Amino acid sequence: MSDLEHETPALGIKTKYPPCCLQLNANATTVLVGTYDLIKETGKRYGTIERYDLIQSEDQPPNLELKEEVLNISDDVEVRMPAILDLKIIRQFEEDDVISFVTCHSTGCLNFWIYNKFDNKIFHKNNIQVTDDDSILLTSLHIKNTTQDTSTLKILCTATDGSAALVTINNGNGEESIEFIQDNHGLECWTAEFGDGNCFDQCFFTGGDDATIKLFDTRVGLDSAIWSNSRVHDAGIVSLKTNASSNSGKNGKTYSSGNENSILSGSYDDTLQVNDLRMIGSQIYPGLVKPILKESKNLGGGVWRLIDTEESDELLVCCMYNGAKIVKVDYDTEPVFTEKNYVKEGHDSMCYGGDYRNKTAATCSFYDNSLQVWKK
Repeated sequence: MSDLEHETPALGIKTKYPPCCLQLNANATTVLVGTYDLIKETGKRYGTIERYDLIQSEDQPPNLELKEEVLNISDDVEVRMPAILDLKIIRQFEEDDVISFVTCHSTGCLNFWIYNKFDNKIFHKNNIQVTDDDSILLTSLHIKNTTQDTSTLKILCTATDGSAALVTINNGNGEESIEFIQDNHGLECWTAEFGDGNCFDQCFFTGGDDATIKLFDTRVGLDSAIWSNSRVHDAGIVSLKTNASSNSGKNGKTYSSGNENSILSGSYDDTLQVNDLRMIGSQIYPGLVKPILKESKNLGGGVWRLIDTEESDELLVCCMYNGAKIVKVDYDTEPVFTEKNYVKEGHDSMCYGGDYRNKTAATCSFYDNSLQVWKK
């Protein structure tokens, strides 16, 4: 299902294990893929990191080559890595020859890695156990955008018990802190998003399977949401996107269409919509009143990920069972959402992961072990 008559052609290969997340480095020469392999007989969940070289030239079609497969965190080869649900490159620390990245796992932990091009190898650096119960899955991780060179890293984690945690790491002195929200979602918490700009810079949002968006302000603590609404979508909320105050952020956030008082939300109900968060009626952020809905668009599949591109008004969207799309967002036109590209062939199952760098998109789908690379 797409508004477009023709799909965008893509280079597709099969991954060894089911992929659910990926990232491209800045110049789109390396693809890092996180996998999730459920062993039905035992209920065990295992993961790997697959590192691919993406070879592109003007006179040859692109090519993907598997260069490394990481199965273990420790040196004990008998202990398999737990399943990976999300993977993010730490853009503020990224260099041409060094990629720092973080993964979240089915055992409630974060793992930190570094890929050094000179050694041609991924090294494990650190582990943070976020949840006390290692049977809780971390469902996503989100790195706060910053416009400064700083050693402080802020990561939002979401979890299957409905919780979310703010992890702060000071790489200068090694200090770590974990702050949990006390106002959990009623079902799985699937996604989160840091605010940006003057109004929301100290805030973050969470979205869950209870079809609820919550807004937290770190200046008043995380005991309760300062705004919560369960009337935005008809099903679970699985993606959120706020506007960037600057397109020069160190963590790659470029989306800045519209104003900072709006938020995009995506759901299992197949819709992407823009919501106005400004004062409604006599109260600001009233939880019992539905935010003003400017426009909603059905994308034909659950809107699982909203990913920045190099255009401030365009997003790469992973649409679960309807492939991937690039969608233009213009709040001042009708319609607000316009499909620019559509890739479905090769993504026969759930399209969960994607990234966009250096005019290159990479997406993956889960049950068919498919990795696709394509251009706008």
